Amino acid sequence: VAKVGLPSSVCDVWERLGKQEHCRYTWDTKANNNKTVPFVSRCRFDRIYLRPASKEGVPCLAPDHMALIGLEKLDCGRYTSDHWGIYCSFTAG
Repeated sequence: VAKVGLPSSVCDVWERLGKQEHCRYTWDTKANNNKTVPFVSRCRFDRIYLRPASKEGVPCLAPDHMALIGLEKLDCGRYTSDHWGIYCSFTAG
């Protein structure tokens, strides 16, 4: 995406919501120890892209909140995944 960019009608929801630091890294070996790696890596591998509806009569969605999920360890002491999940809510207008 960094090399070619997004089409003008498509947005990265995290960017649209102000690049909030609390939900930036979806793969974070500093906080998540499900993967044993000899380094700390914090990346935003997982993203949500939005292209507004273009058909007449179909409501347009606008993102209004984003958070990471899966940040709690399970009873076994592991996380659900080595990636955090993304929870996003939208309003229709």
